[in-house]
Amino acid sequence: MIPDKNKLVIGITGTLLSGKGLVVDILKSKGFQHASMRSLIKEELEKNNLPPTRKNMQDMGNDMRKKYGTHYWVQKGLEKYQSYTAPLIIESLRNMGEVDFLKEHSRFFLIGVDAPFEERWERIKKRNVDADLIDHDRFVIDDARDRGFNEPLNGQQVGMCLVHADFLINNDETITGPIENSKLYKDVNEIYRKVTKK
Repeated sequence: MIPDKNKLVIGITGTLLSGKGLVVDILKSKGFQHASMRSLIKEELEKNNLPPTRKNMQDMGNDMRKKYGTHYWVQKGLEKYQSYTAPLIIESLRNMGEVDFLKEHSRFFLIGVDAPFEERWERIKKRNVDADLIDHDRFVIDDARDRGFNEPLNGQQVGMCLVHADFLINNDETITGPIENSKLYKDVNEIYRKVTKK
């Protein structure tokens, strides 16, 4: 299913552990429905009996884009959530083909999320997810690949996606209190007002 050209869709792109999920949570609290490309890739890995390591997820994302087109994952996400009635968030866009497809088929805005490397490394050490239990050197390699270093046209292009984002968020804070008091929440709320005209 391809959304109506007037349907509001917000795409989220960003570096590893930059806080994309927090941006999604804030928008969900405002009534957006959520499609995660990461979840779709993990489902594909499970079908192939492969563990959800960062490398396997990157490889699977690239392989399916090469086989079926760079828009494959976002089209699959739209088909899975074809019954949505609210505006939609599509999380973890990693290729410009995905961005271009959504620009063509919806009223689309792209939010880019980034944070300093060492801040993201500190977050990864605190995050209890098997795929993220990696050493510093591995994180450097995965981060460079995620941004697009030595990647093919069907590969990871987060760096390029960030360049083309309509809105950029630098999530460099450590949130300790209610998220509503954070700079991140204020940034997302301002974007929300702009795209919904509220």
